[in-house]
Amino acid sequence: MEETVFFNLGNAIAAKRDPKELIKEAQIVKDNRDRLGKLVIVEGEGKDDLILFDLADQEEPSEKNEPFTVKKIIE
Repeated sequence: MEETVFFNLGNAIAAKRDPKELIKEAQIVKDNRDRLGKLVIVEGEGKDDLILFDLADQEEPSEKNEPFTVKKIIE
């Protein structure tokens, strides 16, 4: 079962078409962060790009955010 989460697109850390490149980017971000937390790779409804967010930036559904499908959580 795929999980749907909601984020404000303005909070995105990175976006790439190649999943391997985005995972590399996520590891770099994770290594350079002071606080510990989970990162999440999601896919939007258009499915053009995969997008990296901090899971702590997840929001409740509203007009200001968009639904995304979780593809991978990086701890």
